[in-house]
Amino acid sequence: MDNQPALVEALRGISKAPPPIWLMRQAGRYLPEYMAERQKFPDFMEFCFNSDVVTKVTLQPIERFDFDAAIIFSDILTIPHFLGQTVKFEKGHGPILARVEWDHFLKNGKNKDLSPEYQPLFKAIQDVKSALPSGKALIGFAGSSWTIATYMIGGGKSKDFSEIVKFAETETEIFNEILDLLTDQVTWLLLGQIKAGCDVVQIFDSWAAAVPAQHREQWLWQPLRKIYNALKAVYPETPIIYYGKGVSLDYPKLISDLSDLCFGLDQSVDVKWAHSTIQKFAPVQGNLDPEKLVTGDFEKDVRGILENLSAGPFVFNLGHGILPATPIQHVHRLIELIRNQKS
Repeated sequence: MDNQPALVEALRGISKAPPPIWLMRQAGRYLPEYMAERQKFPDFMEFCFNSDVVTKVTLQPIERFDFDAAIIFSDILTIPHFLGQTVKFEKGHGPILARVEWDHFLKNGKNKDLSPEYQPLFKAIQDVKSALPSGKALIGFAGSSWTIATYMIGGGKSKDFSEIVKFAETETEIFNEILDLLTDQVTWLLLGQIKAGCDVVQIFDSWAAAVPAQHREQWLWQPLRKIYNALKAVYPETPIIYYGKGVSLDYPKLISDLSDLCFGLDQSVDVKWAHSTIQKFAPVQGNLDPEKLVTGDFEKDVRGILENLSAGPFVFNLGHGILPATPIQHVHRLIELIRNQKS
């Protein structure tokens, strides 16, 4: 396994100086070249499943910024969409998911083969992989079972998760079936992305913090372990990143079961704590506040992150996705800061 990309080496526990960098949502609305492509497609799902355009927008941040990794352009809601729950994106509102009759939906979903629907994505992965410069990694991804379920049950992005938690607690059998179905589909999708050429996969759990503490083992960690174990059984060398927003205090108890998992840190995480409790045992990724990248007031924060975490294994990233208002020159300055650090 010689000459692996820097990101892959860091995720396998090798300290790199400077640390590899990529940014969540690095292909997105802050880039004019992305917006030029996006405007050609009124239907966002159609945009996500045009191989040529996915290849193009995935490579745009590499061409502009020379990041250490590309992340394939897609959306976590493709799974419910292809399972039969229509997903539409409305400007200023975000995703809207059609209501479903759960018994019928779950019965149909269990027997559904999504291979034909995902062929354009897998082709884009192959095309990006062949176009990527040497030394650059390609990341595949999916949402977590819980985070996807919140959209499916809530009909879109939730401001208050109390109704979803209530549904999960009262409609226990249906909710468990939803989680099981999504865990199977997330596993299948990540395996497919690795087979198509992804070097690394990330599981996005953006709404993890909405799960009450007493339910986290069942709703978050059991599905995560199932996905992790299934991927490792087939691709033991492929690194996996878990990004759980707002649940980093739970990370230390996961390390013994998920020993080589990379833990994604949101911007609220104290980097000294992360170094002493997580990074001694596992790679970490994070965690600059995306708002700081918008304002440009990030040098002190970056230095603090690097002082505490860059001894590694470590991947520099934001604490959440890059914001649409982010000035491009700020991203250039961030990369320069990291790559000019003294090893």
